Amino acid sequence: MLSRRGHRFKEIGYEHGAHFPYHPDTNPTGVVDFTIAENYLIHDDLIEFIHDKEKFAKECCTYGEGYTGTLRLRRAMATHLNEYFQPVTPLHAEAFTFAAGVTEVNEMVAMLTCDDYCADAVLIGRPNYGSFARDMVARGGIGQVFVDFHDVDQFSPAGVEAYAQAYEKAGNEGHKIRALVICNPNNPLGQCYTRAGLIALMEFCQAKQIHLISDEIYGLSTYARADRPAEPFVSVYAVDIAAHIDPNLVHVMYGLSKDYGAAGLRLGCLITHNADFASAARGLWSRFSSPSQFSMSLAADLLEDRAFLRPYLAKSLTLLSQARLVAEQALDEAGLNYHRKGNAGLFIWLDLCAYLPRPAAGEDTWAAEKGLLERMRAHGVALVPGQCYHMHEPGHFRMTFSTDARIVREGVKRIKAACIEPQ
Repeated sequence: MLSRRGHRFKEIGYEHGAHFPYHPDTNPTGVVDFTIAENYLIHDDLIEFIHDKEKFAKECCTYGEGYTGTLRLRRAMATHLNEYFQPVTPLHAEAFTFAAGVTEVNEMVAMLTCDDYCADAVLIGRPNYGSFARDMVARGGIGQVFVDFHDVDQFSPAGVEAYAQAYEKAGNEGHKIRALVICNPNNPLGQCYTRAGLIALMEFCQAKQIHLISDEIYGLSTYARADRPAEPFVSVYAVDIAAHIDPNLVHVMYGLSKDYGAAGLRLGCLITHNADFASAARGLWSRFSSPSQFSMSLAADLLEDRAFLRPYLAKSLTLLSQARLVAEQALDEAGLNYHRKGNAGLFIWLDLCAYLPRPAAGEDTWAAEKGLLERMRAHGVALVPGQCYHMHEPGHFRMTFSTDARIVREGVKRIKAACIEPQ
């Protein structure tokens, strides 16, 4: 017999058991799984590095001093991001708090900005990272107000007006907005916020006295384009924050799962100059979400080895740029539409609205998207539907392209077959 929250938790989706995805050589009848955003292109380089460094100190067998991140790891990440994020004010070790994955960081920032099961809520533009809804709500019990932009560029200052309207509407409906959450670069669109756009968001948050939370987990997965100018990634810390907002209201989420191809390390961090915010996070994480000593040791090895890491990250960007072009070519040849802007992240946003049947009168408008998703599964390919990203209309899907080109091409063939299958 479960509690009420036990019943809620039972509805949360999860992976459990063996996984046998498609591979042209070893499993040609498997499912092409485009749902997980991982950079499979650099795993060979990473595992070779790990094998070379696999000499753990005996302290890794203890609880150690790193319930919230060893000092060595926090210093290494600060040094690394000072080089790559180019913050106006250099980051220091005390700005970092580590947990067992960024999923936990998502939950924590929600819990630290909002009280549970009341009127407190956060603003989130859409489409945006679908798991924010699960990560922040499952245990945090907060409210979320999603913001539509339609034809307005949400990554520019023009997007602030949509947030302002949503803020006022939410207030009229009884919500108390406590924070604005962005994903920069955006998941699933792969676009970066402009510097002017970030400043406008900061000034909006300052005027409303709400927190600005920036998920920058794809910050170093921003690659060049040969066919058009690339959108540069600008961290919120690369802006003179104090000129636009109280620095205590700005927080960044980051981790090693995306830019470094190291999801298996299960390491994420909160970066903040707000001492109370950091202390509250550490108080809870030190009991329930502390990282592995072995993971932190490997991560520190990686971040400290600048001779390996710099070319490793450069190679990753080259491979991502090439993989994006492979995906675009396959989609173009198949006649499938997709979001053509953006040059960041590990995915591409498909527009398959043309292949949705017209819903009958009174029918759920999302039923057609669910039907197409099921047809794709029947054809042996898995995508993430737009409804998971709180898209305002059905027919959009996220497809990960950061994998073997043969897998991408086979997956697109299966998507096309599902789309044109007679109804």
